[in-house]
Amino acid sequence: MVEAVFTEEEKKRITDVVEKFPQLLLEIESLKETLEIMSDKDAMLSIGRGEKDIAEGRVYTYEEALKELGTDKDEL
Repeated sequence: MVEAVFTEEEKKRITDVVEKFPQLLLEIESLKETLEIMSDKDAMLSIGRGEKDIAEGRVYTYEEALKELGTDKDEL
């Protein structure tokens, strides 16, 4: 049987990699979701329309939307 012997610096590097691994998995998942959205033509068109609405001032604040709907946040 072979036994591995690591220096303190190697142990620290291994620990750093293990600690960063979950964050890397989250980032990979986030990138996959981004690519999925970007490959959806309808979603991208909708996002583009929304950006145009914002740029041209066709947006409501949360409070304005509630007023337009005739409700308030306590009723939600």
